[in-house]
Amino acid sequence: MTERGATMPARERRTPRWLLVALIASVALNLVIVGLLAGAIWRFRVAPAWAVPVAPNLLGYASGLPPERRKQLWDQTAEERRQLRPYRREVRAARDATINALVAEPYDRQLYLAAQTRQAEAEKRARRAVQDLYVKIADALTPEERRAFLRWREEHRPQGHNLLDEPDRQAGDAKQ
Repeated sequence: MTERGATMPARERRTPRWLLVALIASVALNLVIVGLLAGAIWRFRVAPAWAVPVAPNLLGYASGLPPERRKQLWDQTAEERRQLRPYRREVRAARDATINALVAEPYDRQLYLAAQTRQAEAEKRARRAVQDLYVKIADALTPEERRAFLRWREEHRPQGHNLLDEPDRQAGDAKQ
């Protein structure tokens, strides 16, 4: 008796090579597309409204007070806040002029120095206006609100290193 399987060649069922290559290429292409989409979502993500960082200053604190109290403070400081807008535009324009003077070819030291001086003056005027706003807010806060500000500020400070809290060292200085 002969074995039936030994006499008849087994028929192999093989997938064509081009189909395997096409499947692998398709998976690779899908991974690239998914990676690009995930990267774009990550890069251009918008934080939810509840997660938007608040500057840890009096204006940020006042914006977090109960709605009726916030409205009172906003009404009382409307003029000071309105006056800030032109200063912000002026500071942005002065910073742009400083950067343009720095990267201009040929480099002009006097032009750069003048642009820096204008920027410092614009920032000084803007800072004075912000100071007026903070004083007006502070004057309107209750003693309890003023005491609560310190705790609120510590909770809202950015995580990590704060440049103003760092030791007075420069890059390249020897570590002490």
